[in-house]
Amino acid sequence: MVKKKKVMTFQKAKKEAESDYVSSESKSFNLLSTVLKLLSDPRVRREVGGFFGKIMLFIEMIREYFRGNYTELPLKTITLIIAAVIYLVSPVDAIPDFIIGIGFVDDGAVVAYVFNSLSKDIDRFKTWKEGEEGLDLK
Repeated sequence: MVKKKKVMTFQKAKKEAESDYVSSESKSFNLLSTVLKLLSDPRVRREVGGFFGKIMLFIEMIREYFRGNYTELPLKTITLIIAAVIYLVSPVDAIPDFIIGIGFVDDGAVVAYVFNSLSKDIDRFKTWKEGEEGLDLK
């Protein structure tokens, strides 16, 4: 009997983020390692090109949050960001990632949705980050 992989939905990713990741620095950092490994693949980099910067910002926000450097993120925000990353690394989602040319279209839509939904928190983080980088120059 062939075991079918369950399709990842954004709702499932959100539940997984809430139950397994938001309270676990180690699990969240393992997730970041997984997404960075995925993004090191040239084909994946090409396919996610339009939303690569958003993903990298999400990675930075998760890192700074769990390192305790930026704790101004509401729990809802960190949950949605982690859920978007979980969805991205799941190969079996609405459009399977192995389908060349369109496999990451749904992932891009999820990343864009989360990014747009959290624009105020993202803007605050960027402002904080710019201030931190300014301090490094002094």
